[in-house]
Amino acid sequence: MATFCEKFHALGIVAICYAIWKTRNNVCFEGKTVTSLISIICYACSLMEYWVDLFLDDDKDQLVAGANTMLKIVLQLVGKEAKVQRNHSLEDAKSKDQDDKPDEQSN
Repeated sequence: MATFCEKFHALGIVAICYAIWKTRNNVCFEGKTVTSLISIICYACSLMEYWVDLFLDDDKDQLVAGANTMLKIVLQLVGKEAKVQRNHSLEDAKSKDQDDKPDEQSN
């Protein structure tokens, strides 16, 4: 009997590869742009949920739960990355303000 990992990791890899391929095709052939990598992961998660009917009833709930968990993790990582970028932008703005101030010692 196959383990949970053996059954679902292959599907996850296929979904991610397919999502990357479809996104690549959209960029190359339709002139679309990728605004966020999260869109690829969301697409992969939706594919896994769409393909859930290919599995036995016992596995369907686990597969949907796995796709939802993957999406939650990615959203948390993106949230942390966005926070770091915001902080970095604030630091850049502060240093720019420091550079723009006239030198008080030269007066």
